[in-house]
Amino acid sequence: PGEAILLHSGGHTGCKRTQFRYRNGGFHCGQINILIALTDIGPGDGATMVIPGSHKSNIEHPRLSGDTHLDETEISVDDVEAAEEVHLKAGDAILFVDAISHGSAKRINEGDRRILVYRYGPSWANFRHNFTPSDTLLERLTDQRRKIVMPKYKKPQITG
Repeated sequence: PGEAILLHSGGHTGCKRTQFRYRNGGFHCGQINILIALTDIGPGDGATMVIPGSHKSNIEHPRLSGDTHLDETEISVDDVEAAEEVHLKAGDAILFVDAISHGSAKRINEGDRRILVYRYGPSWANFRHNFTPSDTLLERLTDQRRKIVMPKYKKPQITG
């Protein structure tokens, strides 16, 4: 109990991976997220929270900017204006563009919130948080699986 995910993303970020726009007669988004509930997630279970329509705005949500920015002491999205909690039954899924401002409520009930997270986006955005698979992992994978986890290019190593 007590754990949560901070509010993050939004249409204002300018990050190519999280873009959402309407252009040349069609909607385009950089990445979609699919969360599949393995357990029921109801009130008090730390449900995912989203701010509807925030992916379409180039204006930063007040809780993401300046003096009002969420910090380490504000770990949940519970009190963020316009945020809505998404409750799921085991087996249900929620699909949303990564550009929407999202996070989670604080879990106050006993137990665990268990979900599968699947992200679909462009191949050049497949590595977040500077993650690179270890040589040990790559050696254990088949050629086909190695292609799934390896980027098309490696970022240059910067030293000093």
